Amino acid sequence: NLTSPVPPDQACSVTTNPTFCRSILPSGGRLNLFEYGRLLVSRSLQQSASFSGLIDRALKDNPNTLPGQAHGALQDCQLLSQITSNHLGSSLSTLNGAGSPFLPLRLGDDVHTLLSGIVANQQTCHDGLGQSSALHSMGDLYDQLVHGSELYRTSLAVFAHSWVPEGNNTKKVVQGRHLLEQSRVRPDGVPRWVNEDLLRFGPTRRSAHLFIPWVKTTVVVSKSGEADFRTINDAIAAAADNVDARIGYYMIQIDPGVYEEYVTVGSSKTNIMMVGAGINETIITGSHSVGDGFTTFNSATL
Repeated sequence: NLTSPVPPDQACSVTTNPTFCRSILPSGGRLNLFEYGRLLVSRSLQQSASFSGLIDRALKDNPNTLPGQAHGALQDCQLLSQITSNHLGSSLSTLNGAGSPFLPLRLGDDVHTLLSGIVANQQTCHDGLGQSSALHSMGDLYDQLVHGSELYRTSLAVFAHSWVPEGNNTKKVVQGRHLLEQSRVRPDGVPRWVNEDLLRFGPTRRSAHLFIPWVKTTVVVSKSGEADFRTINDAIAAAADNVDARIGYYMIQIDPGVYEEYVTVGSSKTNIMMVGAGINETIITGSHSVGDGFTTFNSATL
């Protein structure tokens, strides 16, 4: 019963590191699993703010002494930490607004996705700093990076076990990839969060069609110059900032061709969908690599 209070030992049993988990939760706590998850997300938000402060200080105190790759890796971590704080703030707002383990399926999936993303952000930061050989020379930063990684994994694990879709009293737990296959992807391969009327299928390949209100705006990218934009990044830049999902998707249809560009979707560019012409038709490529001096985050090494 997800609404029943449980001791920290029981709550932490769903994590990969129960000892660490117990060190974070109040020893005499009697919260339900959902409340523990919300508490961990709140602690994670505090941790992210603290880590951002350390990165800012490292960049400010060592403007000319850090090797170029180390400086770039710290800047990547700075950006990733800002994204992490945004994800955690959004997740905490959702959980505070819900107040119970019973979440609308889309909201629960959104929080799960955001918490998974911050774990990936932290690992990318770690990899970039490690590649630059700067990590172990920054004791406080390294300690906070390790602590944050463990805290974010713990938050994800507890949340994943703490909620059910509205209308369900129990949550079916499926092990391994079956969870992804059965609950997040339909038999036709389309993610369940995509409205089934948004993508219609022709006899040869999937094609996207305008479906109001799910697609609010459609733009086309073509290397020929005969469409709305020549580059994918230009199409992204033209999208409005912080668009509410209820308004609809901003769809970018990308014509056949090889696009040599590094596509960046800023955190303010929300509800963007990109659809290519098909396998081996629309190709996005680049040549950045760690071996050439680029950071992990800004290379194909990621």
